[in-house]
Order: sequence, then structure tokens, then C-alpha cells
Amino acid sequence: MFLELGFWFTASAALALIAALLYRRIRPAAAIPVLALGLLIMVLLTAIFDNVMIAAGLFDYGEQTLLGVRIGRAPLEDFLYPLCAVLLMPALWWLLGGKPTAEHQNQGSSK
Repeated sequence: MFLELGFWFTASAALALIAALLYRRIRPAAAIPVLALGLLIMVLLTAIFDNVMIAAGLFDYGEQTLLGVRIGRAPLEDFLYPLCAVLLMPALWWLLGGKPTAEHQNQGSSK
């Protein structure tokens, strides 16, 4: 259940990012390194804090809704949310008028 929900959120975020890159004429090669760094940081923070919170008993997941694959105590499905954030936040920024960085502008952005 969580995997299917995560899939739909991730697919929607990816489509929003593609739309933003096309609309703002930003080359994917200019955005990928920054997105990858953001994803690495978000995944590390998710792994650390999910494990701490689950170990402290703040929350847990029903096993029937998960694949059963865990990283420490954190279910694999939990790592789709940072991926969605890394895809969706820049997309919304660019679609709602935020300016790309100078690096992005030098590599193909016209707005």
C-alpha cells in the first residue's frame, strides 16, 4: 500500500520536474548534480532520523502494508518521500517563478 502510494507521488513529482525543466529551458545536465546532492543529503537524514524515531517508539508501521525491506528499522517505502521532495520542490520553485541559479542560466535557461 505505501509503495503504491509512494509510486504515484514520485511519478507526479518527476512529471512536475520535467515540466519545469522544459518550461524554464534548463538543461537536465545542469540540474542533475544539485538534485543528486540534495537526494543524498535527504536520504541520509531520513535514514538517521527515521531509525532514531522508530527505535524511540515514537511511531511504527503495520507490517501488512510494507514490503518488509528495511534500512535499519526504517522501511524502504519511507525513502520515497525524500525523493519526492527533491524532485518536487525545485520543480515548484521554477514553475512558480523562482529564478534558476546563474549556473543554470549559463547552461540554457532563458527565463
